[in-house]
Amino acid sequence: MLVTGGSRGLGAATSRRLAGMGARVVLTYRREKEEAERVAGACSDATPGARAEQVDLLEEDSVRALFERITERDGALDVLIANAAATAFKPLLELKLHQIDKTFAITIRHFLLMAQLAYPLLQPRGGRIIAISGADTVGYIPGHGLLAAAKAGMETLVKYLACELGPQGMTAIGVLPGYIDTDSIRLMAGPFHDKLVAAEEQTHPLRTAATPEDAAEVVALCCLDEARWLNGQIVQNDGAGIFAYMGRFSHAWAMVPDAAVMPDTTDAPMVTLTRARTGGEETPDRG
Repeated sequence: MLVTGGSRGLGAATSRRLAGMGARVVLTYRREKEEAERVAGACSDATPGARAEQVDLLEEDSVRALFERITERDGALDVLIANAAATAFKPLLELKLHQIDKTFAITIRHFLLMAQLAYPLLQPRGGRIIAISGADTVGYIPGHGLLAAAKAGMETLVKYLACELGPQGMTAIGVLPGYIDTDSIRLMAGPFHDKLVAAEEQTHPLRTAATPEDAAEVVALCCLDEARWLNGQIVQNDGAGIFAYMGRFSHAWAMVPDAAVMPDTTDAPMVTLTRARTGGEETPDRG
């Protein structure tokens, strides 16, 4: 199995999980060689033969060389997991053309190139393409407009690949995680990271902040033969957190002391929240 962007975060967790299931994993990295080799070593401890391969997804020759090496060394693939991504997190009007080009090059152009190059290795084995999308395609996240547009395009490619490759015994699935507590999130959130985690733990339907290992479970499930009827689907791997988001704001507001009474400024029906102590939660008093 080939996992792009496998040196850290969801890619690393997915690589380790698949190796634990008995898969021989090839994971790619661009710059983080030591991290990638550590992950590959952990994978090899579970299932011998794992290795890390350097690739620059912005360079066509680098991508082609990767698949030449895989053809020579492995001869076949069961699953291609397109996890790698890169972008600039800026408002749309502040983006530079090279940032737009880079984001779409990795998420669209080279995703499709990888699918083309992987096809001869996947098709004889009834293989599968899995593309990792993101919550920014279904909800607004500040600074994510560019990546969201690219990922939405990737989701469309998954659906088309599912239709075009299905008659040949292959399948394609998208996986859309919600919030994942990764190193990248910690870096971007800075001093607000702990507040984000606390918010997830207090308001997420599962009352926890998802780790890369949590998210990797669904990616691994989508690699199983039994997942073939998910062909063409974008599997929302978020524990209902995205759907619940607006209600989560309301719940968090209701839990703030002395913030439970809304001023009666209109003739519209009002909802006031009273501090009924049943189960430690507030209950709405509909007036």
